[in-house]
Amino acid sequence: MSDITLKEANTAVSNILDTIRPVSIIKPEDQKFLVANKEHFAQVMAKTHIWRTDTQKLSIVSDNYHPTLHSKFHQAILEQKVQLEQSFYLAKDFELKKLEIEELMLDMEELGDSPRDEIKRKKLQIEIQFKKYELDQMVIAMNYRMAEVKGWQNIQDDLLQKMRDSGMSEDTIWSKDAGEVESMFFASLTNLQGLAKTTDGAEANNLVALAKFYVQRVNESGRLPELKAKCNSAQLDSLRFLGY
Repeated sequence: MSDITLKEANTAVSNILDTIRPVSIIKPEDQKFLVANKEHFAQVMAKTHIWRTDTQKLSIVSDNYHPTLHSKFHQAILEQKVQLEQSFYLAKDFELKKLEIEELMLDMEELGDSPRDEIKRKKLQIEIQFKKYELDQMVIAMNYRMAEVKGWQNIQDDLLQKMRDSGMSEDTIWSKDAGEVESMFFASLTNLQGLAKTTDGAEANNLVALAKFYVQRVNESGRLPELKAKCNSAQLDSLRFLGY
């Protein structure tokens, strides 16, 4: 991740160590250990990957699960939508957390000099420091959220270019229904190869039923010869098993 993220993580670790230093539950030697390794802990915070790497993203839209460009694209926009929406909620929570800190600081300013007020002041200081820590964690999370959004965009851009180059219309590209039967035709034929390994009768019936359904839909549309020509050997075996 970026140097900015690492800087935020360094700040978060330093601040939280300052806050817990007076805490008696942590032994002095453990305090020293934490301080001595704070830069490493910052690296851990900033660079422990959240959500998916680019390779993991590609595995989600691999041929085994999404055999057509169209189905890959619709899975990619679904994954991106989830991450994009969560980034918006994270931005909202970030701003609300800042306001919570402002409220706590005002509460602290209103305290007097009595022993009870001094205890309240210390409690508020701890609350404020930990909320600042949470803000730093949100910054790191947002970096990974946006990396996820941008990663899915790169995948989509590549798929969009390939679909447009093939002559696919924008309406077809953006309609999930438009390419679903073709995608499920290939996927169900591939999944049918698992029939030999399953010992679950219900699963076996489901594999056969799904494959029959999508092959029938394709056959009724008159596209069976076209799509059969694109089948791999395993999918052709499945077609023969179904009587095609």
